Amino acid sequence: MSLGPSVNIWLGSNGAGKTSVLEAVSILSSGRSFVTSRLRSVIAFDQPSLTVFGQVTQASRTHRMAIQVSREEDRKLRLDGATARGQAALSKVLPMLYLTPHVTDLISGSPGSRRRFLDWGAFHWSNGNAASFSSLRRALLQRNTALRSGILDGRVLEPWERQIALFGEAVDNWRRSFLNSVKPLFEVLCQRLDLGIELELEYKNGWGSMPLLDALRESRSRDVKMRTTAAGPQRADFDIRRAEERAADTLSRGQLKVANLALMLSQLQAAVNLGISPVLCLDDIGAELDKEFLSRVWQEILETKVQVLATGVDIDRIGLSCDCVRDANVFHVKHGTVELE
Repeated sequence: MSLGPSVNIWLGSNGAGKTSVLEAVSILSSGRSFVTSRLRSVIAFDQPSLTVFGQVTQASRTHRMAIQVSREEDRKLRLDGATARGQAALSKVLPMLYLTPHVTDLISGSPGSRRRFLDWGAFHWSNGNAASFSSLRRALLQRNTALRSGILDGRVLEPWERQIALFGEAVDNWRRSFLNSVKPLFEVLCQRLDLGIELELEYKNGWGSMPLLDALRESRSRDVKMRTTAAGPQRADFDIRRAEERAADTLSRGQLKVANLALMLSQLQAAVNLGISPVLCLDDIGAELDKEFLSRVWQEILETKVQVLATGVDIDRIGLSCDCVRDANVFHVKHGTVELE
């Protein structure tokens, strides 16, 4: 498929294969599907692997990229004709964000979901410095392995703690910079989407106010008992608060939906302000949004001028105005076959 730089739409009945198009972009960008955590379930029943390849043009520069994933989840990555060293190389070339009908996950969901939100921003705010993230994960793994062995000897733990502190504080700075960029945009979007209440974002680094190295040293005895590193950037999170209360505890289901959309759209706007232009995948977002509200969401999206890939059972469900539809690429999907209108 050859896609336009603005809005691209896939129409078809439920089960026709529309979401598979967006999944392909997700797999190419991040190495995983936004639908399922088990990537092997995306592979066709009679095939040993899946392959996605694409061509991305940004600022007059074109990149060719591909990923192949086997049922054992062995991966082969290619970028511009050469083997890519890791998924981060593809993620940097093809940043992607998505919105689905399940839009309350960030606010009422797990800390892990919010850390992924933070780390998407931190990765791009670091200009794709994947080495710092992987070095942090490796140092945490080594310290936890020592703790599970019952080791409390500072001479053994100290080298890994210094690595955690070095890379952890760098990652923390990127996360904090990203969320600081999101905060004012989020507050404005809550107003523009008529949420009717004021919400605040509060960042938590995962260890407190002292230097990270001091926090790791101080928690050694407790960590040996727990057999894991209890404090550190792997515990980072952020609160969405309404005055002194957590938003997840006080907002209605409808308000949670609006607040979560505001959060995702502020992430998109913050990226565009930084000079990043993510591909935005919208998987049937009209399924749970009324037409008036969906129109306001589209207005915010179109102002960013990013490339949009949207699915729906029909044009009305997509929620775009007639003028925008006329300028969009419209594809029809039937039994897994895609045709341009």
